[in-house]
Parts: sequence; structure tokens; C-alpha cells
Amino acid sequence: MSESRPHSLRYNYGRPDMKLPYRWNDDTPYALPIGPKNLMVTSPYLIGAIDIRWDNPADYAANNGLDIIGVNVYRSFDSPQGPYTKLTDTPSGILYYRDQTSEITVTDEDPMTGGRIITGTNATGDWVVKTYHQPIVIPGSNGEIAESPKHVTVRIKETSSSSWQTVPAFKVVGETGEIFLIRSLTYNHTTNRLDQPILPKPDQGGEIRVGYTYIDNKIETNIYRKVYYKATTIADDPDSGERIETPLEDQEAVSLYDMEKIDWVWAEAIRRNRWILEQGGERVKVFIRKWFGERCACWDEQYRTPVESCSNCYGTGYVGGYDGPYDIIVAPPETEKTIQLEIGGLRVHYDWATWTGPYPLISDRDFVVRQNNNRFTIAHVNPQGSRGAIYQQHFMLAPLPHKDIRYQMPITGGASGVPATWNAYREDQPTDASPTVPEKPEIPDQYRYEGRTVTFENILY
Repeated sequence: MSESRPHSLRYNYGRPDMKLPYRWNDDTPYALPIGPKNLMVTSPYLIGAIDIRWDNPADYAANNGLDIIGVNVYRSFDSPQGPYTKLTDTPSGILYYRDQTSEITVTDEDPMTGGRIITGTNATGDWVVKTYHQPIVIPGSNGEIAESPKHVTVRIKETSSSSWQTVPAFKVVGETGEIFLIRSLTYNHTTNRLDQPILPKPDQGGEIRVGYTYIDNKIETNIYRKVYYKATTIADDPDSGERIETPLEDQEAVSLYDMEKIDWVWAEAIRRNRWILEQGGERVKVFIRKWFGERCACWDEQYRTPVESCSNCYGTGYVGGYDGPYDIIVAPPETEKTIQLEIGGLRVHYDWATWTGPYPLISDRDFVVRQNNNRFTIAHVNPQGSRGAIYQQHFMLAPLPHKDIRYQMPITGGASGVPATWNAYREDQPTDASPTVPEKPEIPDQYRYEGRTVTFENILY
């Protein structure tokens, strides 16, 4: 029996320096270090700061024979599946890491270098300074976009022989890093007269300097803003001299919502809840909304809203729109379906109260897709648990109209033709669009009665 026991993170009973396989039925890689255990994500009770802690992997007997260098920390926004970005420039030799919003203050930036100033030559005659870094933020606000002239400083030297003068900006568009200068007469309350605008004269050696604040790393700790972390061990192999690392995919993702570890009692409760869902629940796909990432070109900087019908961000304002799909099981609907006549015509009201397990964490404005392609938005998420640990998630599902842009969110595999069926748990899923059709090999074809779930197969055979 011991020969068939898998070598994994849980059952890695072999010493790495004895060159035992790290993963079962995988000849490579060998002798990889065990990752840090007891990874915890905690709050230092500061806005925009998250602390990550772990045990010392050099203390593990399984890492004997390896020269442990340190630990790499990785972060993923919104989805525990990634993509993950490495945060540590070099492996950390201490047992913690702080991930926080990093504000950088610029005091005397010269926008004339590189031609980042419009000197009244556009259609409206504006004088506009374009900063090196965007967006401009309000200092101490954890990345809130600056929209007021008081959040920047402007110093102008009209000619080479003039002295520096500090002047107010006319307008600030923080999202794009644009600072508009005053170009018209302004009323001076002190002297009770109209003052000429103070503007640099480049042909006479005039100069301008601007000061502002931007962020190099932003961490949002608002409700339902999910940030996941993983940690890997870095080591040197004394035999080969190669630097090796724990496979990232083998490490557990931990978030700030994991306020307590799940003990064996509640782990069993979650397992039994899962059994209930397996027997009577419905298999659906969930898409997790993006709250971070690359801004879509449809983003309106003035009103800070995306175009709802955009096929690039699907109305989220971030390229790609959603992560997923992920396969989950939800409880059967517990509501009635009604049709009401409204101003726009007949509307179906079908608010579906349901629940699922603790993974993945969902939030309002995510959406699910049923197997008949009906799509529902998620609302009123209510995580259930104890001591801060989450055991299951209750929420509401509201139907989306077929004109909603989220119906254009692709599920790969069905666009180019009829997707291959998926013999679940006996083979890898061919595509996300592949329907589950289990085929028990020991049942002859003429007697096989196929359903759409493994549970159906287990009941019949």
C-alpha cells in the first residue's frame, strides 16, 4: 500500500534530498522544497495595508538537504485562480510581508521635458500639463483620485529672468494626470482688480514645475474587494547548484476573509453540505467580476463610469470584465416566477434565493450561467460561518435580460462547433462549454442510460 501512496504536499513522506517525486505520476520536477505552512493574512487595522505571515520552511524535516534561501509572496486580485504577480523582488528572509498602498510624492516635476505641456495650441486654447505618472491621487486617501486644484502644486517662472511664483491650478483631471493652468483674467480679492494669468514663456526661458501624489501599489480593503496571496519556498539544490521553488499551483490561496482556519468539525460540516449539494443542487458556472486591472478604453474619466454595452470590459470598466468561468453547485430555487406588466413591457420577476459552499468567494455583481444559458446576477451575498471562517454563502439570483452585455461573455468551446462531451472525473474537461455526460465504462452501451451528472450515474449503477 505504501508504494501507491502519492507524494504530495499532504503525503510528502520522502526527503527531498533523496530525489523522490514531488507529485504523483510526474517525473519532474524532483526534490522541490515544501512551501511555507500556516499562511495567514491579517489586517494591521490600517486602510490599504495587509500583512502576510508564515512558518519558517527551513524548520521542516522534508526540506533537509536543501539550502533554504527565503520565501516569495504572490498576489492575485479578485480570483484565487490568478493570475498571480510576484511581490518580493528577492526572497524574503523574515516570516512576514506587508502589502500596502504605496504613495509617492513628486515635488518639482518639469513637464517641459518630453513635451508634456500644451501651450494654448489646442482647439480650446487650454494650457495643460501632463504628469509623468497617473493617476494623481489625494494624499493619505488610499488612492482616491484627485479632482481638485488643492491636491497639486504649480510653480511658474515666466521668463529666465523672472522669479518663481506659486499659482493655483484651474482644473485637475486626476485619472489622466492632467493639470489645467489658469489662462484668463482672474479676480484678486485682495487688490480688488483683475490679474493677468501667470504662464511660462518658453521662447524666453520660461519654466514650470508641478507637484502631486501618485500610487505605485494600491491595495483596496473595501468590503468584497478580494485579494488573494500565495507563498513559495526558494532553495538552492546543493547537488546541482540550481535554484528551485515550490510550484505555485500547489500552494493554497489565502485572503483577508480567512479570519479563522476551519477546524475538523466544521470541515466535516462543509463536506456534508457539499454532499447535499451533490445530491440535489444544480451545476452552474460563475463569473467573478473584476474590480482591479487595466482600464478599458470606454471608461469615462469625467463621470467615472464605463459604457454598459462595451464588449471589451462587459460594463465593468476593466479589460476582460470577469474572471472565470468556475464550476460550482447551488441549491435549488426557493421562489416563484411572476410576470408583471411594466413601462417597458412584460418583465419576469424570478429572484432566486440559494446558497453554495465557501469556495470561490462571491460578491454582488458576479453572475452565474445555468446549463440552459440563462444568466443571473448575484446580489445580497451573506457569508455564513463562525469565528470569522466562512462555511457557506447565501445569496440571491436575479435574471438578466437577454439584451444584457453579460450574455456576450464567452464560454469557450461552443462558438466554433458542437463541443465534445465531458466524461466527468474520468478525463480532463475538453472545453468550458463541454456538457457533462458521464459514461460508466463497465456498463455495455445497449444498457447504458446517461444523465447529466455523476450523481445520476451513481444512483442508477
